[in-house]
Amino acid sequence: KTYPTLEMQALCVFMCLSCHQYNMAERKLAEMAGNNDDSAAYRLAMAAVKLATGDPEEAYLTYCDLSTQFPPDQGGDSETGSVLLETGKALANMQRGMFTEALEDLLKVAPLAPNDPDVLVNLCCCTTNLGKKEEFNQYLAKLEQTNPTHPFVVKSKSLPDVFARFAASLTA
Repeated sequence: KTYPTLEMQALCVFMCLSCHQYNMAERKLAEMAGNNDDSAAYRLAMAAVKLATGDPEEAYLTYCDLSTQFPPDQGGDSETGSVLLETGKALANMQRGMFTEALEDLLKVAPLAPNDPDVLVNLCCCTTNLGKKEEFNQYLAKLEQTNPTHPFVVKSKSLPDVFARFAASLTA
């Protein structure tokens, strides 16, 4: 079924990605293509599909373009995009193995959204990959404080118990 607006079609692509239906997301994106290739909705959906299907370079370039086109607020710094777009750039950089650049992208938007769970989780990931344990602990503590039920927090807190049970099974 084709949806009447481009935004609804993009939402359909995002729903497919949320359900891990990458092939279906690519098909829905292809249905959107044509005269709409320059629209923000199409480009945002395309960048998300590219991230999900393993083309982080193209996703990064699209997020960069969108970030300069849509700053966080009117009259804002055109070098810093919205939190969502900068987080997308950071994800693309992480997929490309460029954790220092990803950390820079996230640190740009951290003051704009200091309690955003996506920003905090990705800061944790970047600092882990860069071996910055103190910074990791700082971001994890903030995430635990602001979003105690976030899956990353719940999983992190359960790990010591898992290792304790494993160690106990070895001695039993």
